[in-house]
Amino acid sequence: MSKKTIFKKGIITLAGVIALSGIVQAPVLGATTTKAASSSVQSTQSAQLSKLIQKGKTQLGVKWRSGVQKAGYGFDCSNFTSWVYSSALGKKFSSSSRTQRYSSSIGKQVILDSKNKYKNLKVGDLLFFKNSADPGDGTLNRSTSGGGGHVGIYAGVVNGKHYILQCGGGRAKVTYEPMEGTWFAKSLVYAKRIVN
Repeated sequence: MSKKTIFKKGIITLAGVIALSGIVQAPVLGATTTKAASSSVQSTQSAQLSKLIQKGKTQLGVKWRSGVQKAGYGFDCSNFTSWVYSSALGKKFSSSSRTQRYSSSIGKQVILDSKNKYKNLKVGDLLFFKNSADPGDGTLNRSTSGGGGHVGIYAGVVNGKHYILQCGGGRAKVTYEPMEGTWFAKSLVYAKRIVN
């Protein structure tokens, strides 16, 4: 047998071993595993956020009461957001709207688009509004824009409308309502994501 024939047989044998061992398929398998893991994380996150909104909705109609955080009895806006996150997901943070807004240790800023404030929002994001307690200059996204006076939770899109779950905001109780055409839409200046 010539050296050329032995070399060809060796190459064919090596190719067969590689094919049977799955070495060539490893990247495809890895990509599939990564997609599955990503899908699983998204599914878990979606379930968490759904649980968050459902927990908040159990308090619909409960009265706004300054400085109070008591399920079935009363909340102010930031005590409500703090209670919802703690009760639904075990995430604990300050019950002060100013601390929720200005503390870098609570969530990560979500940039509000100037043409469509809702564009970058996801369910569960904390929404901050300028009001008499913290009017700022009303500029979107800036650290000096105000928006530490009132806070609510973005509750997603229902029938083409963007909903908020909040306590107070001129309503004197916990509400779940569309933002379009309301004070909420006009006064929104800042947002934070708690669940990444």
